[in-house]
Amino acid sequence: MNGIKYKYFIFTPSIFIFIVIFFPILNLIRITLNFDLQKINNSKSINYSYEILSSDNKILSKLSRKFDVLNNINSIPFFIKYSFISGEDKRFFKHNGIDLIGLSRAFMNNIRSGYFKEGGSTITQQVARLIFLNNDISFQRKIKEIIIALFLDLKYSKNQILKLYLNNIYLGSGAYGVNEAAKVYFGKLINELTLSEIALIAGLAPAPSIYSPYENIDLAIEQRNKILKSMYIDGYISLGEKDEALKEKIKLNYQKNNKYFRDKLLLDFILEEATNKIKNDKKYKFLRIKSSINKNWQEIGQKISKSTGPNDIEIALVSIESNTGLIRSMITSKNPTINEFNRVTSAVRPLGSTFKIIPYAAALIEGIKLNDKFEDLPTCWEDYCPKNFSANYSGKISLLQSFITSSNIVPLKIADDIGLKKIINLANLFGLGYEQKLEEFLPLAIGSYGDNLLNITNAYAVLNSNGNLHEPSVIEKIESNYYGLIWENKFIHKKILAPKVNQNLNNLLEKSVSEGTSIAASIKGKKIYGKTGTSDGNRDLWFIGSINNLTTGVWIGFDENKKSKLSSGNAAYFWKKFISKIFDLKF
Repeated sequence: MNGIKYKYFIFTPSIFIFIVIFFPILNLIRITLNFDLQKINNSKSINYSYEILSSDNKILSKLSRKFDVLNNINSIPFFIKYSFISGEDKRFFKHNGIDLIGLSRAFMNNIRSGYFKEGGSTITQQVARLIFLNNDISFQRKIKEIIIALFLDLKYSKNQILKLYLNNIYLGSGAYGVNEAAKVYFGKLINELTLSEIALIAGLAPAPSIYSPYENIDLAIEQRNKILKSMYIDGYISLGEKDEALKEKIKLNYQKNNKYFRDKLLLDFILEEATNKIKNDKKYKFLRIKSSINKNWQEIGQKISKSTGPNDIEIALVSIESNTGLIRSMITSKNPTINEFNRVTSAVRPLGSTFKIIPYAAALIEGIKLNDKFEDLPTCWEDYCPKNFSANYSGKISLLQSFITSSNIVPLKIADDIGLKKIINLANLFGLGYEQKLEEFLPLAIGSYGDNLLNITNAYAVLNSNGNLHEPSVIEKIESNYYGLIWENKFIHKKILAPKVNQNLNNLLEKSVSEGTSIAASIKGKKIYGKTGTSDGNRDLWFIGSINNLTTGVWIGFDENKKSKLSSGNAAYFWKKFISKIFDLKF
C-alpha cells in the first residue's frame, strides 16, 4: 500500500510537470501545423506591381507587388535572393530551419560578451518570429522560435520561406518587405534596383534604424560594402560586379520628405478604384495607372492646409473637373504623414446649409420662380421650432433673397409644401443620401443629415456641368506592358436637370457669393458659384464652390466632433486661397 502511495506521489507531479512544460509546446506545434499559408498570400497587399502617374505624367508612386508565395513561376530576382542569404544566413539551403553552427557561434559570443548579444537566427527562424512571435529577447521565445522554424522547414520549400521573409521583414522608414523598401529608399520597382541599391537594402536587415541611409548615409554605405564583399566571397557576384557596385553613388529617393507622396490614403484610393475597374487584378503583373491628380494643385492645397489653424483642427478638400467627374486634387488631412482617415470619402458629417440647394432645386422643378415670395418668420411645425442662423428674419422675401441670406425657414416651408419624399428622391438623384440614408424628417431640408465631402462636391459639380451628373473618378486610364490599354475613362454622364432650372440654381449660387453668406469666397472680376454650410455649434464648416470648369469642396472641423470658434467663412476663405493660387489670381 505504501509502495502504491509512493508511486502515486512520484507519478502525479511528473504528469503535472509534463503538462506544464510540454503542453504549451504541443499546443504551439498544433498551431504551427495548422498554419494557413494561403491567408498570408491573400493579404490586403496589391496583386500587381504598379506605377501611378499624375495627370501630366509625373510619377507619384511606384511599388512592386509582394512575392507570390504559392506561385513557383513568380521567382525572386537573383541579386535580391543572394544578398539576403549572404548577409543573413549563408547556410540557408543547407540547414533544416536552424543552424547549429550559427547557434554555437552565437552562444560562444554571448558567453564572451557577458550578455545576450546575438541570437544566431536563420532566415527561417526570423520568419517564425515575424509571423508567430515578437521581438522579446528571452530564452522561452527562442525555444518557441526554434520549434516553429523546424516545422516551417518541414512544411514549406526554401523558396516559399524566403518569399515569406522578403515579404514581411521590416527594413525601416515604414517599409515592410523588400518591395516597399525599394519604393521608400529609391522610388523604384524591385526589378529596377541596381546591385548597389539591393546590397544597401539587404544591409538594413540587422538594424534598420541604425543603418538607415536617411539617418546615417556613411554607416549605410559601410554596411552595403560588407554585403557586396560577402556576396563576392560566397561566389554570387564577380569581382567586376563587386567593384562597380562599390563605386556606385547612392541616389536616395528624397521624395520621402515631400508630404504629398506620403499621403497613403490618396494612393490607396487610387489603387482601390484601379482594382475595381479591372476585371481580374491577379491577371496582371504590372499596371501603369494614369491618375487625374494635378500634382501641382495637390502640393499647393497640402501646403495651404498645413498652415491653417488651430493646430488640432482638420481640413479636407476635393476638386472635381465638372464636365468629366475627374478628381484633380484630394487633401485628406493637414498631416498626411500621420493621417489614417480619409476625411474626403469616409467622414460622414451634417451638411448644414450646403444641402439647401436640393429643396431649392425641387422648388424650381415644381415651377416656383426666383421672385416668388415666402414668409421668412419664426415658424413651428408641431414641437419643431427652428431658427435662422443669425436669428434675423426678413418677413416677406423672394426665393432668391432667402437663398442669399441662407434662411432656414424658407427651405423648410418648401420641403413641407412639396413633400419630403420628393426632396429625398431628388437628393438621391444627385448622389446624396447613400452614406447616411435620408428619412422623411423635416430638418433634413436644412442639412441635418450627413454625407461625405466627395458626394456633396459632386452634387454641386452637376450645376457647373449643365445639369449633368458624372461619377467622380480619380483615374484617366490604366495600361499594362503586356496587354496594352486595359481601361479608359469614357466620362459617361446622366442628365438630371433641365437647362432653365440649372441656370436659375446657378443664379442662386452666384448671388450667395457676390452678396450673401458666401462672400468670403468672392474673387474680384470672377464669377463664382457656391454655398457655405455650418452644422450645430460650428462643428462642421463647409464651402462648395465652382469656378470655370472646376468644383471644389472644403470641410473644416475637429475629428472628435467638438465645437469650434471658426465659421463657414473660414472654409470659404480657404477655398479662395486655394483657387487663387492654382489659377494665379489676385484677391
